[in-house]
Amino acid sequence: MSKPRWNRRLKRLGATLLIGALASTMGVLLLDRGPGLGLQRLSYDLPFRFTESEPPDELVLVYLDEATYTDLDQPLSQPLDRRFHAELTKRLTAVGARTIVFDILFHDSRPEEDEPFARAIEAHGRVVLAGERMRSRGGSSDRDSLLLATPDLRRVAAGWGLTAVPRDSDDVIRRVLPVIETPFGPRPSLAEAVRRLETGDENPPSIAAPMLHHYGRAGTFPGYRLSDVLGGGTIPEDAFRDKIVIVGARQNAGGFDAGKDLFLTPYSAIPIEDPATGTRVLRLTPGVEIQATAMGNALEGSWIVRLDPGVEKWIVVLLPFAFAGLACLLPPIRGGLLCLLLATGVGVAGTLAQQMGGVQSAWAIPAFAQAPLVLVMALGAHYLIEYSARWKLRRAFRSYMSEEQARQIDEDEVSLELGGREVEATILFSDLEGFTAMSEGLPPQSVSKALISYFERATEGILDNDGTIIKYVGDAVMATWGAPLKVDREADRAIDAAIQMQRASARPITLETTGGKVEKVLGTRVGINRGPGLAGNLGSRRRFDYSVIGDTTNTAARLEGLNKMLGTSVLVSEAVLDACTEPDRFLTRRMGSFVLKGKKQGIGVFEVMGERGDAAQAFRQRQEAYLIAYQEGLGAFESGDLMAAREAFLEAKLLHDFFPEDPASRLFLDAIESLGSEVPKEQAWRGEVVLSSK
Repeated sequence: MSKPRWNRRLKRLGATLLIGALASTMGVLLLDRGPGLGLQRLSYDLPFRFTESEPPDELVLVYLDEATYTDLDQPLSQPLDRRFHAELTKRLTAVGARTIVFDILFHDSRPEEDEPFARAIEAHGRVVLAGERMRSRGGSSDRDSLLLATPDLRRVAAGWGLTAVPRDSDDVIRRVLPVIETPFGPRPSLAEAVRRLETGDENPPSIAAPMLHHYGRAGTFPGYRLSDVLGGGTIPEDAFRDKIVIVGARQNAGGFDAGKDLFLTPYSAIPIEDPATGTRVLRLTPGVEIQATAMGNALEGSWIVRLDPGVEKWIVVLLPFAFAGLACLLPPIRGGLLCLLLATGVGVAGTLAQQMGGVQSAWAIPAFAQAPLVLVMALGAHYLIEYSARWKLRRAFRSYMSEEQARQIDEDEVSLELGGREVEATILFSDLEGFTAMSEGLPPQSVSKALISYFERATEGILDNDGTIIKYVGDAVMATWGAPLKVDREADRAIDAAIQMQRASARPITLETTGGKVEKVLGTRVGINRGPGLAGNLGSRRRFDYSVIGDTTNTAARLEGLNKMLGTSVLVSEAVLDACTEPDRFLTRRMGSFVLKGKKQGIGVFEVMGERGDAAQAFRQRQEAYLIAYQEGLGAFESGDLMAAREAFLEAKLLHDFFPEDPASRLFLDAIESLGSEVPKEQAWRGEVVLSSK
């Protein structure tokens, strides 16, 4: 391993340890304090938003709502007459309810109403009543008191418990207190009183403040309206048999201003459809359902317990080093994705542990705080270690060599020695039509802006088709396929790039002249050739540049210039079309065989007009009559029938639709005129036009 690579690995290892230590420290600081409390609560809340579970089948609600008061002809401003509760108790006794729990306070004495209610409670034998801890301000101190059912009712009840449930600072109900400390000693909660009655176990739970395992949104528990149970509605025959029936109030409103005895739970953030309005609203959970949830957890033993603090601390200490190892020691994209995958796995594991194992942990701290921090710092470390050094190297090289060569030198893909290698490449030359004449009289700054705008459009087609831009010369561009990097479908990609360049050149460029800004369309001429060449670093030892030289390159440059003589925009050699994997995809026409200046052998030349089969893709439209006449003239010329060729080219010249006359036909007519009426006898006729200029 080279020394630079070894140094980079050592730096990555150092970055892993440093980033891991920083993220670990942050995790420890977040545990149970500051912003970490929000992440801790999020760890508890999120699993509930992905799933709901069935509440215990033995729990059923009987609720009071506004319709109950209306059905029973009771005023909404007063508590329900306890004689209705007595009737309810009798009814539930008759249908076999195992236990009845009243989540309603009966603290004020009403002798006429209490007497039948007490008899009904005593007759059932398993009725649990609710109490409430009250705190009132008096003078300079607060006073605590217990608001319990009247002595007559408590005397006949099987037990009683307090309804208090603690709220977190964001008002969400997440915990429950099985035993509540009061100035009068510890007292059981309503759920704990039911558990003791059902199990006969008087020992309090070992967990002082377990976390609730919520079963679902508001309305999860099955329930029936009190007035329906008393005979106003149809109730299944076995709805209450051997069940724990919880009686309490349920508000009809659904918003956050719904009134008292409504609570936020982790499910409150999930909107549900309001049947009254048809809109989606956030639902609060009635207190009677909170009590039912606590009872279900107590009876099933399904409380959620917090992971041991020591284990939790080790998790937030060690996981960041795993995150940092993936993000720093592996390539940025792969390492970042694996780091995110590990963070996702932590979240999934935390969710499953809570929902299936009843163990809650602060998994959101590593997943949502430490992992993102590690990723951000790791990206910064990659930049400082890798890309910063490479950028400095390329910036130094760009002052005397091409960007492509600087990249290859930086990545050890090419040496700095002079010389080259033989390659088979496709070469493209492009030039800006009429730029020299247009730039006369323009300020240099305006010329520069116009060239930059043009190059941005022209090079986009080359780069989009995996070409390599070798150099810019004035307003000309040289690009290659096959050198320095090999690509598939080289000839097809080169033609696609030329077509894209033609479409881009159809959009006008803004020129800043002395008279103001003007819009002008600048045509692009392209020549493409394919063949062998020498690719490499050429020049002197003090200054060199990457290039591809040889007859193939020279011919491509001549083809670009031939466009001006033929009135075309894109010319390719026959070798390019022969190398195409899908030559029929392009709309082309044969222009003839030409001996370029300085050459002895002619080459077949074709014009590319766009893509075949889609008129919208053609950048150059030709009349069919013109194309037929031109091809007839070309066929006659190549067969040696110069008189027939002359007649056909004269017709084609007049049918041409872009110029006053067809430059290509004019070129052949001039060649025929120089030859006379017959082809030369002293040499074999090859049907080629010899060009005397570039």
